[in-house]
Amino acid sequence: MTENHRGAPSPTRRRLLAAGAAGAAAVPLAGLPGAAAGTRTPPAPSTGRADPNGRFAGKVVLITGATSGIGRATAYEMAREGAKVFFCGRRTELGRRHEHEIRKFGGDATYMRADVTREADVEAFVGACVRRHGRIDIAFNNAGIESPRALPLHEQSLRDLELVWRTNTAGVFLSMRHEIPHMLRRGRGVVVNTASISAEVGFATIAPYNSSKHGVASLTKVAALEYAARGIRVNALAPGAVDTPMLRRAAEAFGVTYEEIAQDYPIKRIVQPQEMARVVMWLASDDATAVTGTDVDASGGYLTG
Repeated sequence: MTENHRGAPSPTRRRLLAAGAAGAAAVPLAGLPGAAAGTRTPPAPSTGRADPNGRFAGKVVLITGATSGIGRATAYEMAREGAKVFFCGRRTELGRRHEHEIRKFGGDATYMRADVTREADVEAFVGACVRRHGRIDIAFNNAGIESPRALPLHEQSLRDLELVWRTNTAGVFLSMRHEIPHMLRRGRGVVVNTASISAEVGFATIAPYNSSKHGVASLTKVAALEYAARGIRVNALAPGAVDTPMLRRAAEAFGVTYEEIAQDYPIKRIVQPQEMARVVMWLASDDATAVTGTDVDASGGYLTG
């Protein structure tokens, strides 16, 4: 693994790159060899009681795809900082469990089952948040899935492409379509969408996922331009390899270890979901009021080479 990632990758390297890219967006893991790989220690998750006077005190935060991974971590971190979190996912048991756990440490959280591929679900979810809290201050559109199969483009099926695009790209479109009108009525709001390093570069054998994340980045830029003068900021998050169930599946599918994947990232470790949550929180905060239309590299330096 001596080639720079901008060079022509070997077959082994293609597996490492695609595995890391495909696992970019899905609870921290245990049991997978190499899960703690790296030369630096990642920050620990936040603990303790929720702070009612925290950075997001009183803010209403809507999150899609928050029953695991980056979405779950963001729901927990936002709630600890005083936000009223309204989140969805397709796995009801997990959603209810996370709602209960957040409330146990004093956070304000409400789970509602919703599938972002169904416009009626998205409309009902957004509407329920507004009925409960009166508004949406911050929307984190995070729901996403990986390519179902690692194959060259000519062996991919249209069904595979449509499945991934329906969740990753149309899901973001539908979410913004129903969130933004509520923000326009108030003249302000923040939207963060989960893209990927796959939105910036190509990775072999995962065309459905790779192209879907390019779509997310494009939708983000379009929305940022359309609503900047009306008080709404829209940005995207570009994770690389994050310690999530999606990365576990990708590593197993490509036959690589976490240690091998980590070597292609300058920080030489797998990033933790709470690190992604903190980038989302910065983008959503008043510290980023001049930032809109960006796809923030939160990969640990992968896109800098």
